[in-house]
Amino acid sequence: MSKNNIDTTVDDIFSDAFVSDSIQSDIDFNNLDDIVYNSSSSFDISEIADILLDSIDEYVFITDTTTKNIVYINKPLCEALDINSSFVGTCHELLCGRDTPCPDCTSNKITDDSIFIINHLNSRLHSNFVLRARNLELYNRTYTINVALPKTNQALVIPFREINKLNTNDILAPYLKLYAENVCYPEVQIYKFIEYFGLELSAENCTLFEHIDLSKNISYQNYEIDPTLNMIRTQIWVNEDLNVPDDYVLVPKDIVNKAYEERVYKEYAVDDALYVAIPLEFDLNPVGMVFIKNPNRDYLKVLEPAIKTIQRLLTGSIEHKKMHMELSNVASTDPLTGLKNRKQMLVDINNLSLNNRIGVIFLNVNSLKEINTEHGTKFGDEILVKTASLLKQLMPDNRNIYRIGGDEFVAIHTAIDETEFCVLSDMLKAFMLSEKGFSVSVGTHWEKSGILIQKAINLAESDMYTEKKTYYRKNHNCSRYRKQNDAILKLIEPDKIKSYIEQNCFKILYQPKFKIQNDVAEIAGAEALVRLVINGTVIPPDDFIPALESAHYTYLIDYYVFETICKRMRERLDQNEKVLPVSCNFSRHTIIRTDFKETLKSILNKYSIGYDLIPLEVSEHTNTSRYQDLIEVTNNLAEEGFNISIDDFGTAHANIYSLADLSVNEVKFDKKLIDNLASENNSKITTILGVLITMCKKLGIKTIAEGVEEKEQSDILKALGCDEIQGYYYSKPIKEDDYYGKF
Repeated sequence: MSKNNIDTTVDDIFSDAFVSDSIQSDIDFNNLDDIVYNSSSSFDISEIADILLDSIDEYVFITDTTTKNIVYINKPLCEALDINSSFVGTCHELLCGRDTPCPDCTSNKITDDSIFIINHLNSRLHSNFVLRARNLELYNRTYTINVALPKTNQALVIPFREINKLNTNDILAPYLKLYAENVCYPEVQIYKFIEYFGLELSAENCTLFEHIDLSKNISYQNYEIDPTLNMIRTQIWVNEDLNVPDDYVLVPKDIVNKAYEERVYKEYAVDDALYVAIPLEFDLNPVGMVFIKNPNRDYLKVLEPAIKTIQRLLTGSIEHKKMHMELSNVASTDPLTGLKNRKQMLVDINNLSLNNRIGVIFLNVNSLKEINTEHGTKFGDEILVKTASLLKQLMPDNRNIYRIGGDEFVAIHTAIDETEFCVLSDMLKAFMLSEKGFSVSVGTHWEKSGILIQKAINLAESDMYTEKKTYYRKNHNCSRYRKQNDAILKLIEPDKIKSYIEQNCFKILYQPKFKIQNDVAEIAGAEALVRLVINGTVIPPDDFIPALESAHYTYLIDYYVFETICKRMRERLDQNEKVLPVSCNFSRHTIIRTDFKETLKSILNKYSIGYDLIPLEVSEHTNTSRYQDLIEVTNNLAEEGFNISIDDFGTAHANIYSLADLSVNEVKFDKKLIDNLASENNSKITTILGVLITMCKKLGIKTIAEGVEEKEQSDILKALGCDEIQGYYYSKPIKEDDYYGKF
């Protein structure tokens, strides 16, 4: 909405008819979308929402559920509080003058899209009002929509002067009506019951405490549970004519516990106050307790014949409410382990990101697929349940434990020091490695700021996979074990790379490039490619280059290939044999090394090879953090006389800007562009390539197409004026002797 940059509709937010007609809004919120979408005006939805909300009598404000910061206030509330719509602050600061959230904050008690209602006390509005609220998920955050309803007109009640003339059925009639009218909203049923109780008995307040089974308290996880009580206060009504402090409405703990132990309809006197306790039970099990403070005893005596029926109605409402909460929990809970699921984790991390000192533990059960295959899924499920149980035992105070996938678990710690987290992590890893009949890989990561919680999760997962690789290397019989991976993992040590180079394990292949003239393919040069061969097994670059790049050791291979090509050229030149340019690929990690240019110059001078014989192929996009470094380095190389070639040209929008930023001699079109040339609808690609080739010619840049595998592709490229063609249609990568043999 326009006031504080929240742009959303309010359809379904206020649509529930759960308050009496006397305090309902005059606006039909159910039809808001019809108003918006059927309108021919140019108003934005947020403008319409502002107009609607500013025109009603109720006070509306929207808060960030986690921070309690106000993000929207409607005009009536601004006027009542004498503030402007740009107010910045929290709801408890604005309405109650508190530095901390209210004890009965509605946002802490709302589950999914349920509604919460409360009789709010001590606001700056100088009047008691009913506050109803609902949560809304928007842009990956949770907001609470609050509607404050000033109670200018009390709900209609039976005149007390006539109550003595009524029979039990007539006394019960209003309670039965309240139950029926709000059957879909148990929270509202409960509030309306205690409100009517208080009004009819002329009491000072009426409070509901609900019994909590601490072993099954998942439904009440957002409530602050007092461990010294067997019950928690969930609803309260206070006589609106009273202006009292918060602690006035608190029922003394000893009275609450005593009433819970005795569980009988009874009066308890404390100082000058009288509390009437009405127990609520279901199948002889405690459900809750209603406390009425200082009721009119004459009215209470008349009401006694109907008390048992009212108890049953209230008990039914509470059980109904619990069922709603449990159904809500089903959507966010893993049914096998009882932990929260991935959906709930994605919701929770928005709130957890506001914490500092975040520690993440990422677990994965090893070989679960093999366990299920060999022993059955029931046995596999037992392992998952045991893993969840171990996590809960090792972290008993942590509510943020999740099963996010079939064999994956995540635990998030908040407000934990790095040293303490490291101790916990080491203990957990050691425990999971101990003999339990199954194995679990554990990854951990700690971040000072909760803003980086997603980064912490990703790094913990990466750490877990490192452990998992170790597990599979130690379990050679596992189907996921690959013997050649052992050699690849060892490559990240410089000494091992140098050893493989000395043993001639890195083999250089040549991918020829051809110039097409009058239907004749003439070899124009080649691109140097590298393969790793260990014990007769050929390992392609995609398997070992990423490992080297992650450790920044690709420069050892890049320099080796470059020098090998120079050495072979010198040998041929010394024998008066022909040589053609051979381009070499360089990793971005190699290019930005401070010794890069001097190392290449040293090698070229060593073998007296001209700069134009070995173009340097670069693959980089302008959106990388080191792009400016790349511009500086390549421009220096170009000034020195090197030929610069952009590899994979056309795979990202950034490449087009490379032509302006970099001193480029040639571009190589990516295979993905060439693949579509032979398709039926190739006119767009052909046009794009034609424009690129023409543009390069005007800039004096050579064009090369890689990945050409069909004659039709070659014919189109030749017609477009592409300078050179490379691909399997003409030649696959070949050995050095075969390449020079083509001369």
